[in-house]
Amino acid sequence: MKVLFLDNPLIFSLIPRKFPLLNDNLILSLRKEIDNTILTPDFTFTVDEKVNITITTQPEEFSILDKFEIELKNGNEIIYLGRLMILKTGTNTQTFEYSAQNERFTY
Repeated sequence: MKVLFLDNPLIFSLIPRKFPLLNDNLILSLRKEIDNTILTPDFTFTVDEKVNITITTQPEEFSILDKFEIELKNGNEIIYLGRLMILKTGTNTQTFEYSAQNERFTY
């Protein structure tokens, strides 16, 4: 699962099934798990030993604790499937607790 922090640059890395070339036309789709809305944000990518994705503008639909399914396509071929979660900046992902994200979940 990839983790993005809401107030930080939206950058994540992945290892695809098949590596794209720099001139390939990649399509990034994020399907929000709670209501199945599909986002196709603008992004750039670089390729080294992995593919580095940078979402250039933060989608308005992003909010804390949102979970998305990631689908990265090269044309019609799916080269990566995964999951993504949005957290508050400064969250320790090793000792993650929902109560640290939203006061509604206090115990």
